[in-house]
Amino acid sequence: MQKILSLTVSLTLLLALSSCGCLDFNTPEMRGGEDFSVNKIDGNKVDLNVKANIYNDNCFSVKIKPSDLELFVEGESIGTVRLNKKVKLKKRKETPIDANLTATLNDGALMKMMGYAAKGEVEVRLKGKAKGGVFIFSKKIDIDEKKKISTSGMSLGR
Repeated sequence: MQKILSLTVSLTLLLALSSCGCLDFNTPEMRGGEDFSVNKIDGNKVDLNVKANIYNDNCFSVKIKPSDLELFVEGESIGTVRLNKKVKLKKRKETPIDANLTATLNDGALMKMMGYAAKGEVEVRLKGKAKGGVFIFSKKIDIDEKKKISTSGMSLGR
């Protein structure tokens, strides 16, 4: 009898959530406010702080968990970037985030980055799978984002 009751409650919740569209997942989108600073450089590791506004169109909050993405600058792979701590995006809101990242650069990439800094503007691409979660459920989301960023605002240890 207990199993039938729990199955009935589970099915009712599933139908209620699916009827309001809450089981559909929309990928959060960046909406400006991008800013980043370099906190520390240690060999081939670079600690960064990134600020951005991200809009979550879902009817539930989403947590982006620590993930690794491949980093490309001007079309060339220069290493990987790791989100160090989870970030929570509020439901149906634009959330300003302040994330700490660690970039692990390939050999020789730091010298290339210094050359890119003199260009004024570079194309940065992040590619890979990010881990997102809602309550106890998690999903890997394909990420393939390109963005032109100005190098004039780069700072060390802001």
